[in-house]
Amino acid sequence: MKQIWDGTLSPAAYRGALSALKTDFPTHYLIHEIPQILSQIHRPKILIRHNIAGSLARAWDMARLEYELGYRASYMIQGDSPRMDLTHTGSIGILHKIRELGHEIGLFMVLPETPHSLEELERRVDEAGARLQNLLDFPVFSVAFSSQVPGIPEDSQFVGSKINATAPLMMRWTLEDSQPLWVIEPPRAAGDDPTRALLQVIVRPDIWSFEQP
Repeated sequence: MKQIWDGTLSPAAYRGALSALKTDFPTHYLIHEIPQILSQIHRPKILIRHNIAGSLARAWDMARLEYELGYRASYMIQGDSPRMDLTHTGSIGILHKIRELGHEIGLFMVLPETPHSLEELERRVDEAGARLQNLLDFPVFSVAFSSQVPGIPEDSQFVGSKINATAPLMMRWTLEDSQPLWVIEPPRAAGDDPTRALLQVIVRPDIWSFEQP
């Protein structure tokens, strides 16, 4: 067991955590690459996911830091967030710049109520994804939810046409910035322990005190 983050929401602390993770996880992937990950999961792998509901400026700061350290991450955008105006050209420009650094732009959804059926959930995901794609003018392949949604099959990687970052398979081993600190055990190959072969790191840039450029 080793501690890699002490709960400090600063660039230096995040940089230290990513550097520590790189020792154990030499390869990392994006959410939309999940299908190829699962076919090669005999070696430990890491995913970094960001749920963006407020500050695109902080998302941009974090994206540049990750790029400097050689990491790619999945930036999941809440298209209907009342705190972001994605119709503004400046907002769209930031998301395009994040993508140009090699990061992924996906869909983040906060469901006000549980859908009555899987079909309804899939419809809502596809509609929200289409709206985001129309704003961005490039494809969106993945979705993440603010909490687990009942009714999704345990072994399913998809909801509608989108790869599901919050699928049970992807949430077996996670580190989140809602935790007071990060302590990890050594990763293992899937054949030895499938619960420690894929680590998903979930970070919300909105709450971090990143320095502005």
